[in-house]
Amino acid sequence: MYNIKCIVEYDGTFFYGWQIQPNHRTVQMEIEKSLSKMYKQHIKIIGSGRTDTHVHAYGQVFNYKTDKHIPENAILRGLNSLLPDDVVIKSVSLVDSNFNAMCSAVSKTYEYILLNRELPSALYRNYCWHIKYPVKTETLVCYLQKFSGTHDFTSFCKRQSLPDNPVRKVNFVQIKKENDFIKITINANGFLHNMVRNIIGTSLYLYQKKYPANAVETIINAKNREQAGPTAPAHGLYLKEVVY
Repeated sequence: MYNIKCIVEYDGTFFYGWQIQPNHRTVQMEIEKSLSKMYKQHIKIIGSGRTDTHVHAYGQVFNYKTDKHIPENAILRGLNSLLPDDVVIKSVSLVDSNFNAMCSAVSKTYEYILLNRELPSALYRNYCWHIKYPVKTETLVCYLQKFSGTHDFTSFCKRQSLPDNPVRKVNFVQIKKENDFIKITINANGFLHNMVRNIIGTSLYLYQKKYPANAVETIINAKNREQAGPTAPAHGLYLKEVVY
């Protein structure tokens, strides 16, 4: 059996997320359909994790196994020729049989993009969250840095999706302003459902209401989703990298 690892970029605007769902267009569905056509047999892929409706990716990872040999360059060219324009395979490599895109991951990095100016953008409306009020990055980062470290993130998980173990380790949080755009990067050993979007939404809520930065610690310790702020829109979120 050949175990193939792929890195894929996609525009989530017209997808109902990564995972296959009945009667909905998903990224996994498009990839499996194209792979199955290329191999002339059903191919099932394993993704590093799910992304929600309208979430984008620079570096989502998946793997699949097959007994049919096709050279990596041929897979790259062939798969991209079959996929729709909003999905692009960036690399293909043969990996060890034990590699699993989900279970082998050490950490993931997400990026969230804000457009911080009075007027919205027609061109970027599906790729960032428009915030009209001025945001000082040196102040916002004081809230964001409180999430670093190992915490129980129950307050930042979608209630219906709370796992048995909601403890995750956030390795770093970075913020960078580029013209009117603010990019927030978060790396962790794992993420709960809506965790990044809830961190962003809560941080901006606390910033706007001028709460002290230690309010983040109070919300974390509450272990109650109702104590945190709103969920940031999905279209500003990008899966940037999966580390193995």
